[in-house]
Amino acid sequence: MPKFRWSKLWLLVGALIIANIAAAAVLAQKGTRDYAEAYFFDVGQGDSIYIRTVEGNDVLIDGGPDSAVVSKLGRVMPYSDRKIELMIATHPHADHIAGLVEVLKRFKVEKVLVSELIYPTETYKRFLELLAENQSEIIRPKLGQRIFLDSQTVLDILYPVSGKFAKLPGDVNDASAVVRLSFGETNVLLTGDAGREIESFLMLNNLPLNSEILKVGHHGSKHSSENSFIKTVAPEYAVIQAGKDNNYGHPHEEVLRTLEENNLEILRNDQLGDIRFRLRPTGIEKF
Repeated sequence: MPKFRWSKLWLLVGALIIANIAAAAVLAQKGTRDYAEAYFFDVGQGDSIYIRTVEGNDVLIDGGPDSAVVSKLGRVMPYSDRKIELMIATHPHADHIAGLVEVLKRFKVEKVLVSELIYPTETYKRFLELLAENQSEIIRPKLGQRIFLDSQTVLDILYPVSGKFAKLPGDVNDASAVVRLSFGETNVLLTGDAGREIESFLMLNNLPLNSEILKVGHHGSKHSSENSFIKTVAPEYAVIQAGKDNNYGHPHEEVLRTLEENNLEILRNDQLGDIRFRLRPTGIEKF
């Protein structure tokens, strides 16, 4: 049987090729691109938004009503990346929190933005237990707080006024954290399930709301998306996270009419599945 021998030259060439491939993989995972990505996951009747910043940091806002978000993350995050730099729980309802419970079981989550709320459900209790077990750093959202997601991307907290509610709102939806992501001149406004009263608060206090993308409040419920609020935000795209054949009538016809009258492009998870954007410092594109 013939014997093959490799010269030192070819061994060196082979080593360089492998090193280059490995370096390319690392750069790809670190997100060395000129755009960030935003995914509005189709998780049924619930909210879940994933952001990968231009420098490769991972942000998850809400997790939907079940474990579907775990497989969604598996498709969009690099294979070897098991760390989420920031998780945001807008409020304690199960259609936003249950999926975060599953994510905490499978990913290392460095920081979690969550209000100091007492809400007596087993799902929320388990969520808080996992935060303690994983030793995630807890951030209490507060109006005026700015979080740097990387050197080019910031997240501004617009509501609540304080991370600890002196009294739980009559409607827990109105405890929703409202945040605005900014990358260059591009902005994304995420309102959780906040209703019209919170929208009025944001406008009365002249908070920065103008954004290219609006995550429509409360799945398109008629209790959110006042016409004056939509005009103030002035988005190009209105994303509605609602499930097919839900029992709430979301999105409501009144809200759809308001969005149409403002000449927005309406994107719905129940019709389109996952909704994806590339965010550039000077604009956005769907893909």
